Amino acid sequence: MNARLAKELLETHEAACIILRDGEIIFTHVGIGVKPLLAFMEKPIDERSGNLTLVDKVIGKAALLMAVKLGIRNIYTPLVSEEALDAAKVHGVRIDALETVPYIINRTNDGKCPLEQSVTGVYDPEEAFVKIKQAISELMKNTVTL
Repeated sequence: MNARLAKELLETHEAACIILRDGEIIFTHVGIGVKPLLAFMEKPIDERSGNLTLVDKVIGKAALLMAVKLGIRNIYTPLVSEEALDAAKVHGVRIDALETVPYIINRTNDGKCPLEQSVTGVYDPEEAFVKIKQAISELMKNTVTL
C-alpha cells in the first residue's frame, strides 16, 4: 500500500479512518479528528492486537501518539504534520503521506489544531493520551449547544 491507495481506500469506504490487521480491514469510522482512534481504543484488547496498519485522512501529532499507544507501526495518509513525522521517528513508526504541512489547522482555519497543540513537547503516548483527553474535555465545555 501507499498513500495514494490509502486515499482511494478511504474514499471507497467513505471513511475518515480505517484500521487493517494483516491487510484485512477490521475497523472503519467516519468521525473526524481523533474520534475514530478513541472508538477503536474501546474495543476489547484481542480485537485491537496484531499487526495493525492505520489509514487516516489526517495525521497530526496527537493522532500519531494515539496510534503508538495502540501499537500501530505503519500509517498511510493524504496529509501529515511535521510534528507527527518527528514523533514517528522517535517511535519507529513508518508514515507514507501525500502532503506534509507544518501543523494541522483547526476547524476555523485560524490557528493550530487544539489537540496537536495539547501535545506540543510531548513524546510519551501515555502522557499524550491524558493531555488529549483534557483538551477534548475543555473543547466540550466551550461547545455551545442549542
